[in-house]
Amino acid sequence: MSLDAAALTGRGNYYEDFIVGDVYEHARGKTMEMLENVLITNLVLNTAQLHFNEHLAETAAAQKHRIVFGGVTASLVVGLAMQDTGEQAVEEVGLDKVRFRISVIHGDTLYAFTEVVAKDDSAAVCRGHKDVGLVHFRHYGINQRNETVFEGERRVLIKKRSFTTRGLEVVDSEAVAAAPVASRQGTKRPPARVLARAVKPAPIAKQKAKPMKPAVKAKAGTKAKPVKTRGKKRR
Repeated sequence: MSLDAAALTGRGNYYEDFIVGDVYEHARGKTMEMLENVLITNLVLNTAQLHFNEHLAETAAAQKHRIVFGGVTASLVVGLAMQDTGEQAVEEVGLDKVRFRISVIHGDTLYAFTEVVAKDDSAAVCRGHKDVGLVHFRHYGINQRNETVFEGERRVLIKKRSFTTRGLEVVDSEAVAAAPVASRQGTKRPPARVLARAVKPAPIAKQKAKPMKPAVKAKAGTKAKPVKTRGKKRR
């Protein structure tokens, strides 16, 4: 099954579409649920009890209610902005200057806005990517009372309309090794066929038998000389 990735994303959020100074009001809002705050707070082992201890919050917090963990607030606001500022992202470069202006409590509804601060498509900032540009965004979130609860600046590499993934495919080295070798003319050579051949044994060189020397007979009246042996003497 083939999948056209471009069909899954918006048409107006490429690098060329962002203009410095423009402000986006993102389409969706999201109500902060108790589950989102308490679950993520506990999953990341945040021990600040005002995020999950309602009894302590009633006695110590100004809001008399548990306060949403800032990491959850930031994630929610940036997430609401992603449809317009992240669908054509190639790489997230940085998120800084984060500020939490007013505490968020369970039941607050957040909305997101984004300002385009700067753009740069020079090779020095593109981190080796081609046909992309760096966009500097300022995100901020407000609650249902139009109070600013979050601010942060984000830099991200965004695709240009000329961006392509051609040449970036992952190659299976084992498959390449097993594939037939291509000749210089671009034609594929068939795999070499190994034929079993009967191997004849190498001929054995015939050697002429050397005539044996006759044994030397002892002359009559003489004794045979004893044979010398190495090592121990025979007894």
